[in-house]
Amino acid sequence: MRWSSPLVLATLLLSFAPAAAAAQANTADADVREVQAYRLTMPKLKQLNQAMADLRRQQEADPAYQQLLKKKKELAALSGKEEPTAADQDRMVLLESEIEEAEQAEEEPEDKDQSLSTMAERMAADPRVAGALKRAGLAPREAATMQMAFLQVAFAVGFFESGTIKEIPKDVNPDNVKFYQANKAEIATLTALGDQGKD
Repeated sequence: MRWSSPLVLATLLLSFAPAAAAAQANTADADVREVQAYRLTMPKLKQLNQAMADLRRQQEADPAYQQLLKKKKELAALSGKEEPTAADQDRMVLLESEIEEAEQAEEEPEDKDQSLSTMAERMAADPRVAGALKRAGLAPREAATMQMAFLQVAFAVGFFESGTIKEIPKDVNPDNVKFYQANKAEIATLTALGDQGKD
């Protein structure tokens, strides 16, 4: 299972994050209000980042993951050859197929129900995820809500600062906007820490 962090935006909760942006539009009104009301704090984001790091350590210790890394390194080495042999080319085709199959197998199937309750239930149902959150001092429901609140403000501020939008949407918690803007450097540090070891 792969996890991505709301702190990393591309990678807490790889298995749950792919549908996170779409979930904003699909959640019930009560979920939307819950996300909007959630106040982000640095201690809470650090807890979430701790859980992500815990899961990454588990992933890196997984023999299947180690095998995937070896195949990727072998493929990179073969691809770097100036004049690969016919055998090299056959091996590259096989490696590409095996890598694609392994990565697809670890992706979580997209569920039409992207409510906070469903996200929290998925987290609680996976022993590794639930254990990492518990060790970090977070409940699955709060982790899901925090992830959504973080993504909401990160995208809003990013679009605003890039000039894509002219003002922060009114449905984004203004306290979270102030928090994000005031702590961008520290959040970027957490992001860098979360990205370490990514394949």
